[in-house]
Amino acid sequence: MRALGFAGLVLLAATAASADPRDEALSAMLRCSGTSDKAQRLACYDTAVVRLPGALNAPAPQAPAPQTASAAPTVAASAPVRRVRKGFLSGIFGGTATRAPQTTVAQFGIESIADGGRQSEPGPIDGDAFDKINARLVSYDVEGGFMTVNLDNGQAWRQTSGEPVGTLRDAASRYTVTISRGSASSYVMKLSHFGRQLSVRRLK
Repeated sequence: MRALGFAGLVLLAATAASADPRDEALSAMLRCSGTSDKAQRLACYDTAVVRLPGALNAPAPQAPAPQTASAAPTVAASAPVRRVRKGFLSGIFGGTATRAPQTTVAQFGIESIADGGRQSEPGPIDGDAFDKINARLVSYDVEGGFMTVNLDNGQAWRQTSGEPVGTLRDAASRYTVTISRGSASSYVMKLSHFGRQLSVRRLK
């Protein structure tokens, strides 16, 4: 009987898993081995051996399913709002610091039309589709010393600072312009065949 008890102990030690009843049977056998009195130890083994058949025939415990990294939930969040970079003059004299995103050529610089080109917010914000436009000059006017240009996309832009331009050397239709986002409440216009960049705001 004692030999059977030790055989059962070895068998359970090799096959025990982390679930009842195998763990319980193994624990019982281990407790018996620690009993110093021979008669009590044998009686303990006799009691523990009775549980061996049921423990060995019990279904093997199921290993826990491996944890798989689940896809992070998609969180609908609006893009962070990027503040318009206010120019130095805007910081002194005030003026609005936000505008709607510009996603079409027709919207580029449109925020200054409402006040006759006195104020604009060219600083980029989230949602802007581009930072510059290209067009061809249809006509221009230098009345008052600063240049006003009419473009083939229907827009009109006026120079806001710097030295007066005067009369262009070539016909207006020979010039193309690139207008990009600038600072100090102005956009920047560059005419082809012309060395200077002009600070401008949109009038129409």
